[in-house]
Amino acid sequence: MAEELNKLEEIERQIAAAKRQKLALECKTEFLKFVKFTMPTVSNPNNIEESIFKDALHHRAIAAALEKVAKGKIKRLIVTLPPRHGKSEMISRRFIPWLMGKDPYKSIIFATYNEDFAQDFGADCRAIMETPQFQQVFPGFKFRQGGASKSRIQTDNGGMSVFVGRGGSITGRGGDILVVDDPIKDSVEAMSPTLRENLWSWFTQVFMTRLMTEKSKVVIVTTRWHEDDLVGRLTDPANPHFTESECSKWKIINLPAFAGDNDPLKRKEGEVLWPERFNKDFLEAQRNLDPRGFSALYQQQPSPDDGDLFQRENIQYYEKRNLPKNLRIYAASDHAVGIDKTRHDLTCLLVVGVDDHEDIYLIDCWWARQPSDVVVKAMIELMKRHKPLIWWAEKGHITKAIGPFLRKRMYENSTHCRIEEVTPVANKVQRSQSIIGRMAMKKVFFPKVSPWSGKAVDEILKFPNSRHDDFVDTLAWIGMGLGQLHSPSSPARQNLSPKSGTLAWCKWQSDMDKRNLKSLSSGF
Repeated sequence: MAEELNKLEEIERQIAAAKRQKLALECKTEFLKFVKFTMPTVSNPNNIEESIFKDALHHRAIAAALEKVAKGKIKRLIVTLPPRHGKSEMISRRFIPWLMGKDPYKSIIFATYNEDFAQDFGADCRAIMETPQFQQVFPGFKFRQGGASKSRIQTDNGGMSVFVGRGGSITGRGGDILVVDDPIKDSVEAMSPTLRENLWSWFTQVFMTRLMTEKSKVVIVTTRWHEDDLVGRLTDPANPHFTESECSKWKIINLPAFAGDNDPLKRKEGEVLWPERFNKDFLEAQRNLDPRGFSALYQQQPSPDDGDLFQRENIQYYEKRNLPKNLRIYAASDHAVGIDKTRHDLTCLLVVGVDDHEDIYLIDCWWARQPSDVVVKAMIELMKRHKPLIWWAEKGHITKAIGPFLRKRMYENSTHCRIEEVTPVANKVQRSQSIIGRMAMKKVFFPKVSPWSGKAVDEILKFPNSRHDDFVDTLAWIGMGLGQLHSPSSPARQNLSPKSGTLAWCKWQSDMDKRNLKSLSSGF
């Protein structure tokens, strides 16, 4: 009986060894398996079914892209994602050992924000390459004698990995693969124009000149600190350093904490990137703590310090508990009319309140790319919830697109609102002058805590150079509409509504409802 048990145990050991060897062979070509194999659990390091690295969808997408880099199918790769989401563990600590194990003849140059941090990565890479797991995947790999320092790892076959800090000298060294991980340390560094310019000069004049051949590859992995960082200069058409020819060379994988439009992982808008580690409540708390920082670090959408027309110092915020009473409520919308699949416009519906001092409080916002029926439903819901006195939109946007359907739905829902379509002036900058002036006087207030304030401020500060201006356009209709109400040339429009809640207001509201009912049959 004991002999049979020993034989059974031996068979099980052989099966386990065979499975382990099979996985080790797969690790040579499948990067994510290599990451997990070289990160076993401390309590049971021989169990290949367990790993301390718990991969998620974005890790699999990054691993697939890095495999294409290794094969030469991608020559320029940019990966942006939030902090603590596994970027450095995968790309800087595991990708370099995997590459050197696969091809010990290759030369690799790694750079980060300073020399000490670069050497830390070098030490980590060396430690990984000394593990039994790495040696099982790449049994023929050997260090060159004396070639395993923190700043330089050399193989017995003549390959080398060099680890340098930003601005460091790499003269005389060439690279088959160049890796940059977080070249900017923090927000303090990011705010320095001199540092950003020095980084760009070093990247273009030193780092990128180290490419060994035209087949050499470059990987940039970073968390965005500033819109004028390396990623901004390489990929943002609004950046003065941008060139279309250079941007076209780069494969960009942008992974925000909350999914936006055209998410590379096919997530629904607002879906969390790594819910097992950072759930929605945690991310919302981070956003409420520092909206601007969250937009940059977690959403990869850094805002400029100041815009050409709107200034950051003029942007005011309010807390919900301090919202004034008896506000006059208005609404406006900018509709994505007639867009095709190549455009990225969204429909924006905005509700504001105006107090007795003519201060404007942004109360509610619906902002999405949706078909007309969904837009109309959202408009009806906002009308019901806030009862705006007037709804402004660009002339033709409603009557030519959703007018009949909107009138029908308003009638069915017993929801009435005076809708005015405004004839736009020559260009967007001119039509925005009214709201620009009000913001310069610090009379426009954004909610301090909301899911859309950060995105709206980002667009405002980039206007008129941003790719999106739907929120600015909507806000412009508010400014133009209020300007018409109080224009000296339009006395009939002044003091449209009595004070809310008074008997005069009730009579005025009844007259308004009658006029709106009449308009349902005759058009807006």
